[in-house]
Amino acid sequence: MADIIRFRGKPGGDDNFITLRPFEFRWGDWGNAFVFMCSRSQSARLEEHRPGGPNTRDRRRIRAVPTHVTLDGGTHYTVTGLFAHREDESSMRRIYRLAGMMECVTKSPSPILRTDLLRRFFRTIEQERDRLGIVWKGSVRNFLIPLESACYKPERFQLAVSGARSLSELFLAIQTETDAQFDILSRRYVFYVPEGFL
Repeated sequence: MADIIRFRGKPGGDDNFITLRPFEFRWGDWGNAFVFMCSRSQSARLEEHRPGGPNTRDRRRIRAVPTHVTLDGGTHYTVTGLFAHREDESSMRRIYRLAGMMECVTKSPSPILRTDLLRRFFRTIEQERDRLGIVWKGSVRNFLIPLESACYKPERFQLAVSGARSLSELFLAIQTETDAQFDILSRRYVFYVPEGFL
């Protein structure tokens, strides 16, 4: 259990770990309403300069946050669900797959969803949403967490879902692409969570 969850102790060092896998979640040292995501290299730089960290001689506060992406709007609800299920990779992947389904409805439509199969697709979304206890509120369009284009081309998801010729092909395309994105997020990024999140 100690490899998964580290409890906060004294400031600095590794006291801000929440989980290491499948996503690295850390507590942020600043007030913010949203989770932010940064690359592992940016996170390493930040951790070196946290108060009490290896490269700080005094107790000064962090003056600037690293280059990052703020997860707000639809991605806020996605990362909230991922954080709530942070100890269960299978559920996290299902949540991310569900985010991919939501993206299909709003932003990356498939020709399949212009047929009567749309009703079955929506029923699947509702069932998964209820099982996982996740809801996206308000008028949001982005559900999948944005990735650097060097890691994952922005149009890749849309091309995969638009090429599906049946509902089963559509579900397979969504699963394949969201799993690929999930693996990239797990390998390359760190998520900083504000105190009191959830």
